[in-house]
Amino acid sequence: MHLKALHVALVSPFFPLKGGIARFSTTLRNVLLKRGRKVDGISFKRLYPGILLRGKAVFEPGASIEPEDGVLPLIDTLNPLTWFATARSIRRIQPEIMICAYWLGPLSPIYWLLQRITGIKMIVLMHNYTSHERFFAEKKFRDLLLKEADGVVTLSEYVARQVKNSYPEVPVKALFHPVYSPGGTLISRQDACRTLGIDPQERVLLFFGYVREYKGLDLLVDAMPEVVRRHPGTRLVIAGEFYYGEKLFRERIEQLGVGCRVSVYPGFVPPERMRLFFSVADAAVLPYREASQSGVVQQAYGFGCPVIVSGMGGLPEAVDEGKTGVVVRDLDPLSLADGICSFLENSKAVPYRENVDRYAAHFSWEVFAEKLEEFTLEVVA
Repeated sequence: MHLKALHVALVSPFFPLKGGIARFSTTLRNVLLKRGRKVDGISFKRLYPGILLRGKAVFEPGASIEPEDGVLPLIDTLNPLTWFATARSIRRIQPEIMICAYWLGPLSPIYWLLQRITGIKMIVLMHNYTSHERFFAEKKFRDLLLKEADGVVTLSEYVARQVKNSYPEVPVKALFHPVYSPGGTLISRQDACRTLGIDPQERVLLFFGYVREYKGLDLLVDAMPEVVRRHPGTRLVIAGEFYYGEKLFRERIEQLGVGCRVSVYPGFVPPERMRLFFSVADAAVLPYREASQSGVVQQAYGFGCPVIVSGMGGLPEAVDEGKTGVVVRDLDPLSLADGICSFLENSKAVPYRENVDRYAAHFSWEVFAEKLEEFTLEVVA
């Protein structure tokens, strides 16, 4: 089959739904469309029970809740009747293949049912091998899905190894998380500092994105007294929506005596505000306790911002150590402080930002789309 004829149903959350998966799939679909492919987006009406959202908004702030042309919000994870209706809709549009975004165990029965009813070949685009929030019988759900899958695409070698070890009969393609373009008009560090009320002379560390337990913000907060002791002009900026413990974090920051060195900007950060935070940052810090990979690294790279990451999961794969950032192998506050201080001390000698720009050029959305298409054609054939 010629690539131009390839017709894909991409099953995933899409903009205007919030979150990294929606942003990833929206960007991927747009790139594939620009390359001349036919891609129907099959999106979600509801992803999570309200109790899990803890009062958080579902859609991007200020966005129209109407999906883009060619994106159908059909699936309600809590209503199996919509799963059957979605299968009928996919059968009507007759794609050659379904690509289903997976990051959460309970999605497995939905995708399994879509494949069984439609009979269409299915590639699982695996963002995470295991859910960040543990779910009952997740392995059984994953078994159900991957035993029906015709192929798996991962965003890191780390996840590819997990799949190959447990499901050796399933074809696996290890790719990467592409680098996000900053989009819009760039802002100077001076202007971004002025807008956020930050002294331009300070060295700024950025913790960005949803605050969840696995992301290790507590480790970073506990590392700050040592960082400030060794580098007094350092500031930590926390920008993101808290899913737990905002009050506890604020109390801990004061208890540690670093309240004047930490700025907290709670709430979801839309793309136009994102550039403010990455423009002021000397480095983005990801002290994650677990990670398949992270879109935050690719967001940082899009702004030319180096990263300091934990050695967990697939995070180190995205760092050219000593050139685009620092990998902290031992995950405790003192080791994290050592890694941050090492970065600060070397930043004048190492051209981190130039290295990031060169590194990012190899991980574009165009390259990702091309490799995904190649694998998809193999599976279809």
